[in-house]
This record gives sequence, C-alpha cells and structure tokens, in this order.
Amino acid sequence: MFEFLEYLASGKMTDGEGELAYNLTVIYGMSVLSMVVLYKVLYPPQYSSPRPSPMVSSESLPSPQSTLALIKSRRSIMPKDLSGESLTREEVELVLEAANWAPTHHKTEPWRYTVVEGSDAINDYLDMMETWYSDNKEDISEADYDKFLMKLSGARSTWPQNVSHVVVIGMARQALPDKKLPEWEEICAVASSVQNLHLALTSIEGAGGFWSSHTWCRMFRDSQDMRDYLGLKDAEDRVLGAFVIGKVQEGKTFKGKRRDWMEKVTWK
Repeated sequence: MFEFLEYLASGKMTDGEGELAYNLTVIYGMSVLSMVVLYKVLYPPQYSSPRPSPMVSSESLPSPQSTLALIKSRRSIMPKDLSGESLTREEVELVLEAANWAPTHHKTEPWRYTVVEGSDAINDYLDMMETWYSDNKEDISEADYDKFLMKLSGARSTWPQNVSHVVVIGMARQALPDKKLPEWEEICAVASSVQNLHLALTSIEGAGGFWSSHTWCRMFRDSQDMRDYLGLKDAEDRVLGAFVIGKVQEGKTFKGKRRDWMEKVTWK
C-alpha cells in the first residue's frame, strides 16, 4: 500500500495509470458517501429530549377576535360555585401542557406543579395543613391561628365536595444548575404559566376555578415541610398557592368588568 502511494506521489505514472488512479479515487469516494447516506437513512438519530414544537401555521390559529374573547371570558370561580363533577385526566393534562408553554427567560421553566386529585386526597391536603398548624401552635399568634381555623373550616365545607383537583403551585428558585436569574423574573414566569393554565381551563366547556394565594395558611405555605411535600428541597424555592379547579354548577353565570385599557396606556 505504502509503495503504491510513494509511486503515486512520484509522478512517474503513465497517462493510462494516472487516469485509472483518478477513476478509482472517484469510485471509492462515491462509495463511502453512499454508505454514509444509507446509514443515516436506516439509523436516524434518536433524541433523548423532546423535540421543539413545530411552528403552527397561521391558518390553524384562532382569530384575534376569538383569542380576545377567550381572554375576556376568563373568570375566577370560587369552590362554592363548583358542582363536584370531576374533570377528566385528559382535560387536566391539557391545562398543564398549556401551563408549560409560558414565557421563560433563559428557558429555566421554574414552574412546578403538584396535582391533588379527588375528594379523599383534598381532605388529606387540608388535614396536613391543620396538623402542621397544631404542631406549631406555640410559634403562631392567637389571631393568626384563629384566622387559619376559620378559613380552614370554609375550605373543608366546599373543597372536598365541590372541587375536582387542587394544583399546588411551586417555583424552583434555580431550575437549571448553571443559571440563577433574578427572583422576580422567575415569579413572573410562574405567574405567566398559571395564566396559561387558567385560559386553557376557560376553553373547556363548563370548567372553571381560581388561584388561591394560600395567604390564609401562609405560615405552612412558606415552611420547609410544605416544600418537602412538593419535592422542593432548596430553602429559596417558593410555594405560590394553589389553583383550585372543577366543573361549574349548571346555570351559574359570572360577570366581568375592566376599566378602559386606554386609561392605563401611555404612547410616546
């Protein structure tokens, strides 16, 4: 082989030998290229992570009027106005997928959701709150404790009977190991995610709910015990309440009102 290469490089080949060497080189190169192409066709690359969502054509998007109508029809609907009928798993998964498509700086995607499903699980969730407050009663003012008990009583009277799911909302303070953004940016990302969830819920016939800030149980909400329950291990992770969802009682209607948007906009 090496002797042939030395002979090839010496320039002593006849015209016939040179032409033969050229043809063999072309044939060999094309053979290698064909094998590479065939391998790519037979063994396409396997993606370990989800592929990006394809761009949606404008023809498949709702009109601006339909989009605005959906946004304007969104309502915060309290548990007392829910019927106790459950959303299907597919419906809940749809609103969670919508929540996952919120804007997120540097693609940190800090939202974290824990879904409490059904009346028994909702009762357990409320029991956990009550146990925590009882165990930590010495560190809680009497006024705060009494307020918690009053709110808990109201939740117990409606949530297990009327609510389909409670989606507890968490925020991973540093969702990616190499990126830690300002906290306000991550809170805004989670809030945008919750708005997506709420709009998707509004699109489901007869469905509704509201974002409970959990201020009435804020001491438990902000505790490490709550973070542990949600799988949030960092002390800087946040719990931002829960979204309470269900099916609306038949015949219920809800009005909405906003002041003129032009009062809140300045053009430069």
